Amino acid sequence: MKLFSKKPPAPIAPAGLHHYRILGRRLHLRVGRKGTGVLSVDASKIIHLNRTACDMAWLILEGVPAPEAARRITRRYRTGRGRAAADLAEVGRVIEALSRGDEADGCPVTSLGLDRLEPYSVAVEAPYRADLALTYRCNIECLHCYNGDREVPEMDTGSWKRAISLLWDAGVPHVAFTGGEATLRSDLADLVAHAESTGMVAGLLTNGVALADRAFLDRLKEAGLDYVQVTLESPVESVHNSMTGSESYAATVAGLRNAVDAGLYAITNTTLTRMNAATALDMPAFLAEAGLRAFAMNSIIHSGRGPASGVELPVDELTDLLCRVRDEASAQGMRMIWYSPTRYCELDPVELGLGPKHCTAGQYNVCIEPNGDVIPCQSFYKSAGNILTDSWDSIYGSPLMRSLREREWIPEGCRSCDDLQICGGGCPLDKGKDGVVCPDVLSNP
Repeated sequence: MKLFSKKPPAPIAPAGLHHYRILGRRLHLRVGRKGTGVLSVDASKIIHLNRTACDMAWLILEGVPAPEAARRITRRYRTGRGRAAADLAEVGRVIEALSRGDEADGCPVTSLGLDRLEPYSVAVEAPYRADLALTYRCNIECLHCYNGDREVPEMDTGSWKRAISLLWDAGVPHVAFTGGEATLRSDLADLVAHAESTGMVAGLLTNGVALADRAFLDRLKEAGLDYVQVTLESPVESVHNSMTGSESYAATVAGLRNAVDAGLYAITNTTLTRMNAATALDMPAFLAEAGLRAFAMNSIIHSGRGPASGVELPVDELTDLLCRVRDEASAQGMRMIWYSPTRYCELDPVELGLGPKHCTAGQYNVCIEPNGDVIPCQSFYKSAGNILTDSWDSIYGSPLMRSLREREWIPEGCRSCDDLQICGGGCPLDKGKDGVVCPDVLSNP
């Protein structure tokens, strides 16, 4: 009997979040406590890696020469040098192809020959994105605003910088500045710069009004802003202004055009309602002319002013409208993104050709409120703790977050449904009202 044996060599890739720039792409390798990894490309494509692939990816991304990388893999996994070299070359091929965008906006699983995992089936140690609600103040008055009249004290610049750093330490590679209206914070560019300096992808969710000032937009871009999502409710001025309760259309469109002209990745989001349904079909052509390649849409959120707005579309009307907008987007060469998680028995986005959608609140995304409280998403106002005063493990592992991830809230009838894994039961904010509910607010542009 062998009483003593050598310990296996330690894992190669150090735990934590690692950031790389390759061929103009932002790559993040998140190495977990057990050695498995998540590779994120431009905060939009996610590849899950087993221990071996994670170690190989780290060696390649760190630029370790191929012979040395093969030697370390051989020693770590007790495999032949030739097999190690071949596997490293294959992982390197996939990373290079993802960095070049060879999958051409298609599915990297199909295009690059990767193993497929069921959507939403992988447990993670931290979200992929955190929405930073810097303020709940706003300069417009949307009829359907999910914040309503919510008022929360705001952290100062130093506290927000600390919060951003803590998120990075927790393994979050992507933040989106939002509100309210984030551009009302005079320190926005400073906070963007701090996120950029940590290695994060930094986006802005905005009504676009402030971006009409090109100098202001240029400061954000110089600070390191990666993309903007502008809320545009209609290509028709009167409709947009009616929905936003303000004469904001001209500034919003000017801000959107400035973002495109500045070379920022820009996308719009539109909440489909009775008020703008008649003009929604004109949105793809309008945005294509403005130079956009993609746009997003969602349904009314059952939070804030949404439920009492009286403008929610019935499911049958919404489904018909989505099909027509989808077809027009295809005709215009535009990518259409649908945000709202719905029960698939009511509205199936996969069947409509819009791809899977599933509520990921408290799982793949969270939101930080102006005072530092961590909530599951921008519309779910229950705190799991405070980013500045509570440990990340206690927040992400809280009963609130776990109950959402484990779907404790879903109706009993959903539990035996064959579509539950991909559908997820819709949105936890659904209070039994008719219609379709809350979106996971941000796209992955």
